[in-house]
Parts: sequence; structure tokens; C-alpha cells
Amino acid sequence: MSVVAIDIGGANIKLANAQGWAYASYFPLWQKHEQLAEELLRLKGLMPKCDHLAVTMTGELADCFSSKVEGVQFILDAVECVFDPAQTSIYLTSGEFVSVSEAASRPLEAAASNWHALAMYAARFVQDKDGLMIDIGSTSTDIVPYRAGQPIHLGSTDTERLLAGELIYTGVGRTPLCSLTDTVELAGKPCAVAAEFFATTEDIYLVLGRIDEDADNLGTADGRPLTQEFSEARIARMVCADRDQLGSKQIKQLAQQFATHQTKRIANGLGKVLEEHSLQPENILVSGHGRYVIDSVLADFNLLDIATNDLAALANSDASRSGPAYALAVLATEYLESMQG
Repeated sequence: MSVVAIDIGGANIKLANAQGWAYASYFPLWQKHEQLAEELLRLKGLMPKCDHLAVTMTGELADCFSSKVEGVQFILDAVECVFDPAQTSIYLTSGEFVSVSEAASRPLEAAASNWHALAMYAARFVQDKDGLMIDIGSTSTDIVPYRAGQPIHLGSTDTERLLAGELIYTGVGRTPLCSLTDTVELAGKPCAVAAEFFATTEDIYLVLGRIDEDADNLGTADGRPLTQEFSEARIARMVCADRDQLGSKQIKQLAQQFATHQTKRIANGLGKVLEEHSLQPENILVSGHGRYVIDSVLADFNLLDIATNDLAALANSDASRSGPAYALAVLATEYLESMQG
């Protein structure tokens, strides 16, 4: 049974199969939702041949929709327009695979289901131990606790997960820097940060050498390329300055401060999860293209020596970047083969 899974988010559409093939496409749903079916058709042409499609989503939260129910229905309609409904399953937060029509009748269970697929995949590595799953993407961070081989998350919806500290709405790509802190240190003094969409976290991680330049990436705060020059300029604007006034060294210092504030925010969520469950993790699954941030978070809790399963090593870096899609492909393949057998 060959399965391709697709994770339709608000900013990216990610695809993967259980063999490690994966592909991510930047698609700002809030701007281009009317073109979703067209984009899915394009991606269909890039997919490996498969017997079945499994779908999960988070894009229903995009502000082009008046409600989650409307968003789920719109996404399901686009999927049904491009793919054969008879060979398509939708993943729910209940852990079920259902038809497109049944998902339409249970829209709030289809909404924001991608984290659950990754959580269920990660459970196989925990067995009878306490464990954690941490996934850091471009937009958000997911933290799921485990006990005795089962997820023990308190939240199922995004709002419930925010309340529990299991969803931290910060990531390594699209998060505005002004959301991370009100103040940075500049020239030895505290300096207020401009509450404006001048720069995002992909700028700081480029300047810090964590990611490479991408001149084709125009999805930045000002629409200019993701290059050293323009990222430095965007960061400088956060203190109402420019590159000429600050220089590369001072801008890099600012970038490190923003990165530290983001690490602390994620660590606060992790601390809340650990305390709530009196959790002593013995195994951690990590994934997402924010993998380089996770070690800094774990260091705050002396968890660096814990047995770690890195999805990039278990599969590959592309599959790790598209972690929920890869996990869903594995789960769907196993489910469909069990139904056949």
C-alpha cells in the first residue's frame, strides 16, 4: 500500500510518504485561498504514484475564513476537487481516518489535526517510559508529553493546547520579532522594540548562521529576499535604525537577544508541561526545521543527555521538516494495510 500524506497549513503545504520522500511548498493560504485547488493540482503532479491520500490540516485558522468550520469545509472541497474521494482519508484529532464526507460532518475534529499525527507516531519510541515530542516549525512549536507509551496531552484544540503550554505559537520562520520581547539591550542600555512587523525569526537565524540565504524567498516581512543584507536591515528596523547606523556586529548581537527570548518562551511552555504531569522524560522525539533551537531549550532542563530520536536521522531532513506529513503517511500506511489484512 503506497500512501502520500498532505498537511495543508496556513503558510505551507507539506507532503510526504512513508519511504522518506517529502516536499514543502510555501503557500500563503490567507492571501491565495481561492487558488488552493490549483496548487493542490500542481502538487499532485509532483507526488510519487500512490494508492491512497491521507490529509491533515491547520490552514482552517487562516483569517481569510470567518470560522474554523468554514475553513475546514473550504479545504475539504479543494481536496475533493483534485483527488479521488474514494482513495482519500482525512485524519481527525480522535486518531481516526475518515472519509471526506464524514470529516465535513465533524469539522472541529478535522481542524488542527497535524500535531496529533506526529504525536501518535512518536508514541512508538516511548514504550513504557515518560517521554516528550517536540516539533518546531516555521510558525509554531508543539510539545506533547507521554506516559506508559501513550500521549497524555491536556488539550485537543489549538486553544486548549495554548492554555496547557503544549502549543507555543512561535516558530523559526514567520514569527514577528516584536512578539518575542518588548525590550533589548542596545549600547549598554535597555531599548524598546518597535511593535511593528519589521522582521521575523528567519532573519535572526540567518544572521546567526543557522540557516542559509535564499534569494528566492520573498515571503519576508518587507517582501525583499532572505539574504544577509536584507535580514540585517530588517532586524535594525526593530530598534528604528538601519544597517549603516548599527553595523553587522551590533545587529548580530540583537539577533542573539531575540533568539534567547524565543528559547525562553518555548522553555516556559515545556516547563509548564513537565510540571503539570510531574514528567521525568526518558525519551524525546524531535523534529521540524527548528531542530537547532531544541537543544537550547532542553539545556534549560538538563535534558540534553536524554535518549533522543531525531526524525531527521530516522528518516531524513526533508521528512523532519514535514514531520506531521511524514508521520501521517506512516500511520495511514499501517492503518490501511491492517484493514486489508
